[in-house]
Amino acid sequence: MGDPVSKPKLLIGIVEDDAAVLHSLEFALQAEGYAVCPFLNAEEASACRELLEADCIVLDYGLPGTTGVAVLRALRRRGMACPAIVIASNPTARCRSDSRRAGAPLIEKPLLGEDLSAGIRAALSGAQR
Repeated sequence: MGDPVSKPKLLIGIVEDDAAVLHSLEFALQAEGYAVCPFLNAEEASACRELLEADCIVLDYGLPGTTGVAVLRALRRRGMACPAIVIASNPTARCRSDSRRAGAPLIEKPLLGEDLSAGIRAALSGAQR
């Protein structure tokens, strides 16, 4: 029987094509106590069954050949229901509009301080209502 005090770690999916940014986000979120499921491209993320069970997903808007919002829509069609956050450098009006229509808050890169952590906590608390 497991330790009754410990609870399972929340799973955060990350889809980010910049390896340095991906590894940095993975490290930071693991340090905060999350389990992390990282992906460098949309194809791997879209094919992963485990990602459908994530508690929250963070997607880079500017992925090669697609957008994070398009990946989110594809995952939603497959049954993913968790909250999502879109991250982007210099977001355009279209990026902002796409994110808003997808119901995903947008956080601008560079990710400073607690911006992403606070966004994830807000998304998770909203999902638990």
